[in-house]
Amino acid sequence: MNELKELLDGLGIWSNYQEHLLSIDSSVRVDILEVVEQVELLSWMVKDPKERGYAKDKERDGKGRIKVDVTKPHILEDMDYFRPLALHFQEYGKYTDLYPNPHPNSEYKKFWNTQKKRCLDGYVRESDGEWIPGYYYYYLNFSPIQLTKDLKNADGEFTGRAERTKEFPDVWDSDYLYFHYVEQAEDLGLYGAVLKTRGRGYSFKAAAMLARNYRLIPESKSFAMASDSEYLEDDGLLDSKTWDNLDWVDINTPWASERLTDGKLKKILGYVDPKDQKKKGFKSQIMGVTTGGNPEKGRGKRGKILLYEEGGIFPHLTKTWQIARASFEDGDSVFGFMLAFGTGGTEGGNFAGLEELFYRGKGYRVNMLPNVYDKTKGQGQCAFYVPEYMNRKSCYDKNGNSNTLKALVQLFIDRKAIKDNASDPKALTQEKAERSITPQEAVLRYEGSIFPIADLKAYLEDIIPMQNSFIAEHFIGDLRTDPTTGDVNFKPDADVNVIREFPIKDNKNKEGAVEIFKQPIKTNDGRIPRMRYIAGIDTYDDDESGTNSLGSIFIMDILTDEIVAEYTGRPQTAKQFYETCLKLLKYYNAIACYESDKKGLFGYFSQKHALSYLCDVPEIVKDMDMIKGTNLGGNKAKGLNSNKKINAWGRRLQADYMLEAVSGKEEEGLLQLHRLRSIAYIKEAIGWNIDANFDRVSSMGMLMILREEYKKYVLHIQDEYGKDKRIYGGNDPFFEINYNQDKLSVRDKSMLKTIRKEKLNLNEI
Repeated sequence: MNELKELLDGLGIWSNYQEHLLSIDSSVRVDILEVVEQVELLSWMVKDPKERGYAKDKERDGKGRIKVDVTKPHILEDMDYFRPLALHFQEYGKYTDLYPNPHPNSEYKKFWNTQKKRCLDGYVRESDGEWIPGYYYYYLNFSPIQLTKDLKNADGEFTGRAERTKEFPDVWDSDYLYFHYVEQAEDLGLYGAVLKTRGRGYSFKAAAMLARNYRLIPESKSFAMASDSEYLEDDGLLDSKTWDNLDWVDINTPWASERLTDGKLKKILGYVDPKDQKKKGFKSQIMGVTTGGNPEKGRGKRGKILLYEEGGIFPHLTKTWQIARASFEDGDSVFGFMLAFGTGGTEGGNFAGLEELFYRGKGYRVNMLPNVYDKTKGQGQCAFYVPEYMNRKSCYDKNGNSNTLKALVQLFIDRKAIKDNASDPKALTQEKAERSITPQEAVLRYEGSIFPIADLKAYLEDIIPMQNSFIAEHFIGDLRTDPTTGDVNFKPDADVNVIREFPIKDNKNKEGAVEIFKQPIKTNDGRIPRMRYIAGIDTYDDDESGTNSLGSIFIMDILTDEIVAEYTGRPQTAKQFYETCLKLLKYYNAIACYESDKKGLFGYFSQKHALSYLCDVPEIVKDMDMIKGTNLGGNKAKGLNSNKKINAWGRRLQADYMLEAVSGKEEEGLLQLHRLRSIAYIKEAIGWNIDANFDRVSSMGMLMILREEYKKYVLHIQDEYGKDKRIYGGNDPFFEINYNQDKLSVRDKSMLKTIRKEKLNLNEI
């Protein structure tokens, strides 16, 4: 117990939280301590409030306002100060006791002018400099929303049931940070992106932002954009939220006005002058836009604000975003604000847009923050994230300060129950995606992918903080042919660029470089045994491409079952890619499977008298009736003519391979995916969906099919210590030297004879 107490102290966990941690199930505690240690925001949130500080402790700007750090939130105090009108309305059923008087110098008029100023400029508490932005003031005081209220029995006990009721929103620290994030983005001439857990009322916040501009900024245009009308109409952002807010303000404030247009997707304030029939008045407007998957609908939307509703299920979000930017920018100047927000747990390629804006938003002019949300210990950048441990129901105080530890305990107990009891293997993934602790959980794809996404993400999160030391073990450079001997040699080159990003950001700088994870193993006489190394190639024919498509080749050591080398890129010509593939195959004396529906690679290898480096059509594919015809000649005699069935099988084999235990490391829980060295391949597997292009996944599919074909040449025996060993027919001298054949069974000796016979035939290639 003392050791555990020392650990909690070492993590800087507040003493009040420590008592709770010491009292819970140890397995849940382990999960909590892991995320607390690795997620920087959580590490900060569980500290003593004195260390986190208060508004009075923070530096102020020239307007007397504290400088808010949205990645290191301070403790909020006396937040009812910032919602005086909401509290007054709750008690008296009206915003003010002042008698309506339109005279400019009346107390009534001054009162509402003050409210307007606060809604536009924000509200500052002079005593300690605490303040909230104008959007937040409007939301807290003029935007009743649907809240969940617990039902209690006659004894005042919670019944387990709840009801929805319309009330003013509570103060939440996540909302405080969100509106400051928006304010800071606007001040910097940037846009915003938000990835969030479910149930945080962002449609209501968006409705309040639209309504504030419409009511208080003359001639302003505010746009709500969605991929489908259902997200705007009926129970959507406009019909049941924004229009309700406008009606509320019309009834309860003096800001009511006639409407020039009062449609289902468009409202404009103003009136027609009966004298000259001209449109006059405020002339501000809110307009809903449905794209229907057409990015061009984003063109020409010049306005104060453009909000992308349900950004997590928005087809072509980034393309729509880039088209719309032209309406908000003039050179380097920005005169409007765009914001996309969405929740995790959605399927397919439509989520990729929000993920792109969140993690790679700098290229889209998004306000980026240090990534304090993932298990990266603060490394990297991302946009704004709202985790499940902030403002979870019953897990925050009256000032909106989140009790993150209480929330985490509930979360991990719920997850354990799902893991132990749910029959659907996707149930836990879905739970993590919708009620996420990190952004990486939020972007989990629970449908449409066969890959072990959660395991891959966890492995990637381990790699990212130590990426420099991780790749320092790799050999990066070029392969060159000795003009005298014809041997291929590796030449290190620190100036070449390995493509580790996925997806790549543009259609330039795609040449790539050879990356060797392990050098080829040679026999005592300096040879590389034939068939010890196999490869998979995703090739192409055209020199130029308008997409971000790349060529890719992976090499595997079939004896150790490790991926030992990769080249992924798109040099100036296809022949350059073919030549790099050929050099890499020669360097490892490897045989490759490739997509033979692309003719260029076969033609190049044929011209170079190098067809022996391309495998014949695998017999296993013929046996499984995945291809038609058996008398295949020319290009069709080599590689695989890919189809949906073959590609799906290739992905299945990759997923199975990733989850295989490493031979001899079963007790340690080491899987093959934990030996993957290609960061971009890991990212591709995580992001895979049926709608996009994944070159490394395609080349690995070819490799895994060839691996399946060559399994018949691999023999598993036990050494004198009872440990499993792999013997490979392509490396005959190795096992003859290293294994005592007297220990082999009759069956094993028979297998060895078969392997030797097969090996002799193969060496005749």
